[in-house]
Amino acid sequence: MDLGTAFDEMNEKSATRYFEHNLNENPEACQHRRLLYNCMTQVGFSNYGEEWWHYDFHNMAWARRVQAKTACYGAIQVTIHDHEIKEIRYQ
Repeated sequence: MDLGTAFDEMNEKSATRYFEHNLNENPEACQHRRLLYNCMTQVGFSNYGEEWWHYDFHNMAWARRVQAKTACYGAIQVTIHDHEIKEIRYQ
């Protein structure tokens, strides 16, 4: 499926709405991105606008984008000693 760039390709065309602003460049990729975006956001994911492939759900990035008061999970800090987890702290 043509989405206009390779996954994890970092350039201006990677922005989710790039082809919305440049419709004549690749209308097929624009349609595919619209489909992906609409499917993902309708079930609650949020999109990081600089990467068409990047969606978050219930993490800290998602909470910031949708202005939720809490996130279901976020960053953790793990202490490892001798290849074993000694402590996990949620931030």
